[in-house]
Amino acid sequence: MNWPIHLYAIVSADDCIADADGNMPKALMNDADWQTFQAELDTCRMIILGRRSHEATPNGAGRLRVILTRSVDGLHKREDGWWWNPHSVSFAEMAARVAPGGGKVGVPGGQEVFGHFLAQGMDAFHLTRAKKVYLPNGRKVFAGPASAEKQLGDAGLVPDHPKVLDGENAIELTVWRKQTREEQP
Repeated sequence: MNWPIHLYAIVSADDCIADADGNMPKALMNDADWQTFQAELDTCRMIILGRRSHEATPNGAGRLRVILTRSVDGLHKREDGWWWNPHSVSFAEMAARVAPGGGKVGVPGGQEVFGHFLAQGMDAFHLTRAKKVYLPNGRKVFAGPASAEKQLGDAGLVPDHPKVLDGENAIELTVWRKQTREEQP
């Protein structure tokens, strides 16, 4: 079955997805990015996010949610979505049960979820950069000192040309994609 995995994040100029308290600050909230992000999520069969992100964002659109967490063993269906521990159930097993027909998987984070798919593999990372926003001591998109771009490149992804979403606020989207065999040097 085919489940292309697409990750989504808006980050500050200093690579943060959240402030020092782990919350997404208003400075990272942008209407143009939000509209682009929601349109992308509308194309997804299932959405995977961390427990904290799940608890912080109501599922108003009624999307099929999978909550990646260590707080369960295996895969459990609950009223608010599927709760999945990838250390005890593989992605393929989870996806076959949750979305047996396949389909695009949207992953809006947070850091541990992004790190999981950075290590396990993904098809694309939609990285929106808020170039005027700085979040000292904030939570980085990926653990470690290297920039998001460096880590995505090291994982074998290649950037598309950047797209300006909001010029006034310096909001720019770059989609990093896995290369196909034909595209590899």
